[in-house]
Amino acid sequence: MSPKDLIKKIEGYKTLGGHKRFYELLLEIAELHARKNKNYAVDGNPLSNLKECSKFGVRPSLGVLIRLSDKWSRLSELSKGKVDLVGESIKDTLFDNAVYSLLMVILLEEEQREIKKK
Repeated sequence: MSPKDLIKKIEGYKTLGGHKRFYELLLEIAELHARKNKNYAVDGNPLSNLKECSKFGVRPSLGVLIRLSDKWSRLSELSKGKVDLVGESIKDTLFDNAVYSLLMVILLEEEQREIKKK
């Protein structure tokens, strides 16, 4: 589905059900992923940075889980009123969690396909 199609669906959110803002946030998350991925992807592989941990014997999905753990710790501290020292708001951290969660699903699916091939 193209971004334009997604926007049309979001605009017609009443037929999808749920809250309009939810779909708007999904689009923001997609845009964040696209923007950030350009800084990390190598050779056109959007998961290349997440697969680097394989060089150290760590499954990519586990590597993402570690990143999610870091983000959760950050979120926990920010929610206690700690001062943000790196310019990442609670919303930014939550968005990163959402993106990492979806990327982990993709990696888990890939790992399952590899297991089935063997």
